[in-house]
Amino acid sequence: MPTLGVSIIDWIETFCVHGPGDIEGATVVIDDEFAAFIMRCYGVDKAGARRVRRAVISRPKGRAKSELAAFLALVEGLAPCRFDHFAVAGEVSPWGYEYAVGEPVGKPVTRPEILCFATELGQAGNTYDAIRYMLDPETASSALVEAYGRVDVGLTRINLPNGGAITPESAADSSKDGGKSTFVIFDESHLWVLPRLKRLHQVVLRNLLKRKIASGWAIETTTMFAPGEGSVAEGTFEYHRAIAEGRVADSGLLFDHRQASPKHDPQFKAHRLAGLKEVYGPAASWMDLKAIAASYDDPQTSAAEWIRYWFNRPVSLQGAWLPQLAWDECQSARPIPDGAEVVLAFDGSFSGDSTALVAVEIGEFPHVAVAGHWEAPPDNTEWRVPILDVEDAIRTACIRWRVKEITADPHRWARSLEVLASEGLPVTEFPQSPARMTPATQRFTDMVSTRALTHDGTAALTRHVSNAVLKTDSRGTRIVKEHKSSVRRIDLAVAAVMGVERATNQAAVEPAKQVFFLA
Repeated sequence: MPTLGVSIIDWIETFCVHGPGDIEGATVVIDDEFAAFIMRCYGVDKAGARRVRRAVISRPKGRAKSELAAFLALVEGLAPCRFDHFAVAGEVSPWGYEYAVGEPVGKPVTRPEILCFATELGQAGNTYDAIRYMLDPETASSALVEAYGRVDVGLTRINLPNGGAITPESAADSSKDGGKSTFVIFDESHLWVLPRLKRLHQVVLRNLLKRKIASGWAIETTTMFAPGEGSVAEGTFEYHRAIAEGRVADSGLLFDHRQASPKHDPQFKAHRLAGLKEVYGPAASWMDLKAIAASYDDPQTSAAEWIRYWFNRPVSLQGAWLPQLAWDECQSARPIPDGAEVVLAFDGSFSGDSTALVAVEIGEFPHVAVAGHWEAPPDNTEWRVPILDVEDAIRTACIRWRVKEITADPHRWARSLEVLASEGLPVTEFPQSPARMTPATQRFTDMVSTRALTHDGTAALTRHVSNAVLKTDSRGTRIVKEHKSSVRRIDLAVAAVMGVERATNQAAVEPAKQVFFLA
């Protein structure tokens, strides 16, 4: 992929220094992980148009995400970072970078408007203070001062040499509607949980579209959000999932997330160290991983918070359901063979939610596969479940497999179930009462824990399983959404629980095979 990123990395290493901290003033060397991110951020197509309009980098606490954003702010304010032409043989940049033939060559943004957003103005210092340090004539690199002169640096505004500015912004007291930004930093977007902050995020993203030639874009830096808080980071993760599953088409989002893999159990110190080395990547060489690992044992430390901040994993503040490792190890990416005996489980809604159809192959080790899934695209309030399509999908499944039972909660779908039953299909009712769902949830949980079932690994099924939380009350324990109005769907998980329960019961009532003994 053609990219301006290689020359931009060279520009950063030539003109930038580290901001306030242990190595302030030291020459910058971009590690391979951040280099790959920068190269993707500045990718262009064959005509030179930028590919990325919104980039997200999700890393654990202390990974220098804010400093990376500060480097990019300097690039956007001073460097040749918009496509101009493709290099010819022997072409060299003003600072001495030698372009390869055909490599994209950039030009500076005309009058850049760069905003550094945080939830509070003081917190903007995470990025803005680093920018000030790198541009202040007293602390900037000599190469930058020589090339760009003495930049006018202030506490609340930096005036750039050829026009334009960099400003710190508080998301708490500014709507910014009407702005014409060319580059925006949303710092620590997992903290953006208030409705006005989420509205501001959308307003600013729209503003970036106003200057076509400037080709504005945004970067979000974040550590893992707490599922259920409804933060900007959580919304971005859900949007990425929708793109990955094909529910939304958007090639302009770059989503770069790294977390410790599920095999690392933080209850064990050796696992903590291994997980930290994995998630920090190149930064593991300068982070105090032993001290971070030891902090888990502090009785005042929340295990969930530790996992979020240091392993960069999503951990619900409510009751988690299935361990990710156990679920992953149950995956068997195979289809259910045509003609196999199955139970179909159906969990449906009409609007604003999703509708799920799951097939469970009957046998000693039930196999769960998604047979149909209809879910509203993000922010589409007009979406409705295509009822006739759902009914046809059930009929098709009954042609493909030997369906022993179609089990469903009749709530809201009684008419469709009556239609299917009138056609001779084996419809049974499974009301999702606590009395039904409690033993079904327990059975499913036990079977995943003991690897006694398999699933096809469909991304949406895994997402719905990870969204589900356990609710325990006087009527039992079962899976529910994190809260009633949550947009994090669990319908496929519910259908899987219902389907496994009925498939297990079907297997139990199969007539025993006769065994003959020779005299």
